[in-house]
Amino acid sequence: MSFDLMFQKANELYSSGAYNQAENIYRQILSFAPENADVLNMLGLIAAEKHEHNEAVSYFYKALKNAQNPLPIYFNLAVSLSLIKKYDEAVEAYQNVLKLSPNTKEAYNNLGGIYEKKQNNAKAIECYKKALKIDPNDIDAAVNLAVLEKNEAKLAEIHEQNPTSPLPLYYLALSEFDAGHFDKALEFALQADKQDEAYDIKNLIAQIYLKQEDKTNAAKYFHRALLINPQSFDALLNLAILEENETFFLKALSLAPDSFEAHISYGDFLYKNRRNIEAMEEYHKAVLIDSDQAALSNNVALVLKDMGDYKGALDLLMNAFLKTPQDNDIAINMAETLILLYQEEPQNALEIARLWEKNAPENVFAEQTLASFENNTEKQVEGYAERLFDKFALMYDERMKQIGYNVLNKIKELNLSFEGNVLDLGCGTGLAAETLKSKNSRWTGVDISENMLKIAEDKKLYESLHQGDAQQFLKDNSKTYDTILCLDVLEYIQNYENIFKLCYPARLILTVETAPENIKTVALSAQGRYQHNPVYIEKLLQDAGYQTINAHTLTLRKENGKDVDGALFIAKA
Repeated sequence: MSFDLMFQKANELYSSGAYNQAENIYRQILSFAPENADVLNMLGLIAAEKHEHNEAVSYFYKALKNAQNPLPIYFNLAVSLSLIKKYDEAVEAYQNVLKLSPNTKEAYNNLGGIYEKKQNNAKAIECYKKALKIDPNDIDAAVNLAVLEKNEAKLAEIHEQNPTSPLPLYYLALSEFDAGHFDKALEFALQADKQDEAYDIKNLIAQIYLKQEDKTNAAKYFHRALLINPQSFDALLNLAILEENETFFLKALSLAPDSFEAHISYGDFLYKNRRNIEAMEEYHKAVLIDSDQAALSNNVALVLKDMGDYKGALDLLMNAFLKTPQDNDIAINMAETLILLYQEEPQNALEIARLWEKNAPENVFAEQTLASFENNTEKQVEGYAERLFDKFALMYDERMKQIGYNVLNKIKELNLSFEGNVLDLGCGTGLAAETLKSKNSRWTGVDISENMLKIAEDKKLYESLHQGDAQQFLKDNSKTYDTILCLDVLEYIQNYENIFKLCYPARLILTVETAPENIKTVALSAQGRYQHNPVYIEKLLQDAGYQTINAHTLTLRKENGKDVDGALFIAKA
């Protein structure tokens, strides 16, 4: 077969998407004609299709040495140079295109995109306008100009004039996404996706689903984006995190070994899988990239905490907290680590807690931790329970399984029936209704945490759900209840004496965490929870009017491997 026929056959294979077969033929030709510009250009295009742009650039430069028609090669070179962020070389390549063909609108449009990346908006606008001067109907240049000038009305007009074009739809979606209008952004993005199977569109759809906390659809679209661009760092890292896929972490890091986010996320994955030494290695690599990140100090501290180095962990957590005092995750980690240190070195933990509270007098976790260490039962820390349970809402159900939460099992063991109207104070994510609800019962839930209530609502077990303080709800309530549950609620309420009177005469089922033997009424544990003497609770129930009171001792749950003792009360009028 002649070279011409071989070249024609290879071109047909390339056009049909059979890149590997086409490449084999091009390489055969190249073995006999190593300087053939047309073959080198096609090999460059195949490398570009495989997103191997450094290799593509090498082929295009070789092709230019002997090219009789360098115009398309300069253009291909410019595209690949831009994609590997060699913007100055890409500009030079596009300028060579325009020298050979001054009316190449695509070159002006692409140059505009490069100048935007170089943050030279004036030059970018000039290029887009030159493209439109050559072709006033050029949608790409018109959309790019409208986006750069933040002219949403013009963008909408372009879409109206070109309803089947994906580009204005994509940028309309992006504009809505940036504004936080995720439902509208998704509507535009899905329309664009119907018009064009493009990586950027699918990646945007995945990002929108992430914002909507729809992880299933987010992963689906990241996979679709990855099919189009297997070298997408963004898709790989997001899928690695969503699916906890170590292979994707490693691929992402091979593409971007200097990515702080990738090292931190991979370290988190290793830490979650109890591979602490490997996690520390990843965090160390992140330190070399950027040592001034609060998230990094927090993550390294968690590893040190698990290794028993509480003081080292607290040094890092204090550093992270001072950088981002509004971050509840870091504050909660600080509190948990202080509690662990308090069990071994109470005086040291108390001194650190005082220092923390001094530096953050309005932080509820710092306030509650210090009050707990000082057993200050008079201290009222507003907002503590709300922020704590908002933070743990998503992992709450799984966490209850891990710590062997035993209260609902005990209630089932006692064969208590639930009929009529049931009020679930401190309902959380709805675990009680999930376990105890009967066909003949109608449940109302109350909780301080909005995030907890969102999960409870999704379970569709309650006739109504209310966010707010349990005691205030009882004061404002006019409905009659047959049973009121108050499970794991008194541990977080300072002034609760009136609750029992407000519940009467409904059957009241409640739990308390048992106080140490020397405590006659109530104490505040180092863990930040109120503990009660069961005798004191029984007296309060009697004072409220309850005649029949049955108390059952039980292990409420495990905490750091130790039993947490408590009591379950069933009080009837």
